[in-house]
Order: sequence, then C-alpha cells, then structure tokens
Amino acid sequence: MVFGPHRRFLAALAAGIITLLAGITSARASVISSTPTLPVLDVPYAASFGVGCFPLAGACVVPGTITLTSLVSSTFGPSGQDIVANASYIGTLTTLAGVPIGPVNLSGTLEEEVIGRTSPTELGIWSTKLLALSLSGPALGHTLMVTLDPAVLSTGFSSIVPDSGQANRFRIDSFFDVFVELTLDGPTPLTAKRGPLHLSLVPEPSTWLLLIGGVAGLGFVRQRQHAA
Repeated sequence: MVFGPHRRFLAALAAGIITLLAGITSARASVISSTPTLPVLDVPYAASFGVGCFPLAGACVVPGTITLTSLVSSTFGPSGQDIVANASYIGTLTTLAGVPIGPVNLSGTLEEEVIGRTSPTELGIWSTKLLALSLSGPALGHTLMVTLDPAVLSTGFSSIVPDSGQANRFRIDSFFDVFVELTLDGPTPLTAKRGPLHLSLVPEPSTWLLLIGGVAGLGFVRQRQHAA
C-alpha cells in the first residue's frame, strides 16, 4: 500500500515518537539567570537528540522544540505559584533527501503550579505539576491538538539555587513527566494517549519530542493497521 502525502507525514511522526520514547535521555543543563524567576521564557524543553529518518515512510523528522514564549499570569496563593504562559511547538518533516515536506507549528497555553513557592524571589526546590496544556495547529490539511491526559497527573520539579562563585547569578532547572492526549481532526477523528514523556529545560536549542505530531500519528497508524 502506498502512503499519500498526509499518511506519509503522520506515519513518519508516529515512528518518530516511538523511537524517541524508546531511547530518550535528556542532557539537562541548568539555565543561568540574573534573576530568580519562574517561568523561564524563550528557553526550550527538549531531549538531547533527533530521531532520524524512516525509510518506509520516506521521511525524516528534524529537531523541534516546545517553548514558553510569554507570561500570561503568575500568582501566589496558599498552595504555591500558579503560572499561565503562552507556548509554541515548532518542528519540520523532510524527505530522505532533506527536502522539506511541511512544518509542524502548534501554539496555545500551558498552566503549571510550583507547589509551596511563596514569592517571586524565593529560592529552593519545589515539586511542580502541570494543570493544563492546550496546543493546536495545522498539519497538511488537518488540525493537531494536544492536551493533558486527565486520567494521569503530569508532575516534575523546579529549582532555583545560587550559582556557585558568581554573585547575583542563579541556576534554574525544571523537568516534567507529561502524560498527553492528542486529537487529529478529519473525516474520522483520531485520538491517542502517551506518557510519561520526560521533558527537560535546556539552555540551548535541541530536539524536544515530536510529542505533538507523533502521538497523533500513532492513531493514524492504528487505523491503517485495522484497515489492512
């Protein structure tokens, strides 16, 4: 059976997420900042490597990132710091020869809680949890949407500590184990769940995950298998 452009696109992304989840090992490195501020903006959550090419699908997945781009709100209450931020995911699919097939650009919002953090200048290590995630965007004529899996908590930690040997500098770390639910629209809407995805804040651009397009592609592959 020959894949059309849409099936080839989604099947390659599905292969990408499977490969990524099978071998993900994040090379986390601290973000150095002059202020003890959460969230960290314009720095991606990522894994340390790309997932490569998938000859049967005729496509390669090149590195993509998810980034908190701007702050919507940051409030402090009895349970800790509640953060709502705008977020974006940017990735690209290419042919085996490196010719771009199409982009994967998703945008939306993310909400997290830094449990027990009581002020914007407080230092320490805190448990964190994702309260909401809503990202969506086009994928070759379809719309991909990613949200949190409501059946499983997505949790992690954040820390801010003084940078040893440097005055007025701070070392910031953050990671999450995320459980997601994805929906791909179309004549027969597709949904899929996956997790945990280990996502780490890194101070340089690198691959994150293919979380978004890849898991939706899993549903497309399952549909194809049932039809075969």
